[in-house]
Parts: sequence; C-alpha cells; structure tokens
Amino acid sequence: MSVPDLRRRPPRRWSESLGQIRWLPRLIDKTRAALCGNLGDYLFGQSPLDRELLRSLGLRHREFARIVRDAPDDGDVLAALQARSPEGVRAARAWSDTLTRRHWFYLFLIDLDDGYLTGAWQLLGVPLRWASGVFARAVKRVWPSRAVDGL
Repeated sequence: MSVPDLRRRPPRRWSESLGQIRWLPRLIDKTRAALCGNLGDYLFGQSPLDRELLRSLGLRHREFARIVRDAPDDGDVLAALQARSPEGVRAARAWSDTLTRRHWFYLFLIDLDDGYLTGAWQLLGVPLRWASGVFARAVKRVWPSRAVDGL
C-alpha cells in the first residue's frame, strides 16, 4: 500500500476514477494520508464532496477510513465497497456521472489549487493555494475531524 504525503504533493485528481466512480481515488489518497498523519492542508471529514460521495455509498467517514485502512490497495477498497453495498456503488456511479455538471466551478478551483492547470493559470494558483491553506487550517481548527481517531 502506498501512502501519499499530501504535505508534499496533491492527491490524485478528482477526475480519476475507480470502478467508474470519479473522486474515489482522491478520497482514498486523502484517507490514507489522514490515517498516517500526512494530510497537510487537505480536508478529511469536512469536505462537502467527500461527504456527498460517502453519502451515496451509504457510509460515514470513519467507516470508509476502516475500509481503506484494512485494504492493501485500491482494488480491495472497491471490492469491499461492492461487498458491503452493491446498490451504494451503483448510487456512487450515478453521483459521479453528475459531478462535473453540478460542481464544475469548485472542481476548477481544486484543479487550480492542486496545480493541475498549467500555463497562465499557474499564476492564479499561487494566491489560491495560500488562501485555501489558510481556509483549510481554519476549518480544521473550528471543526476538527474525528474520522480517523482511534482507528
């Protein structure tokens, strides 16, 4: 199992998919990083898009964190989700199909913040990364996540 250090690099891009579910690989990266204390300024337990995907899967952050903790790789995470709730996986695929239409601006900002956009966009990314870091640290201070506590 590879544990990403999100203090040094971003999680996988929101558009990457696992089992035809966009955002899932990104959420797995954030979960593994949270479990190992490498989350950096990313949110886990407070992100609205994480919450939407988990709601469609019929899970809470802590339950998802247990699945990720116990799964050696992404394929095993997907298998555990499928075994737990095939209808939840179907609902997550439907959620994924509407992700870009419903959240296009937020996804654009995420891409900008994570450095996935190149060229002139990179200039905008510098102040956005600073601002999003300040915002994330404030959210974590006011609304701390307990999603991986005690796991």
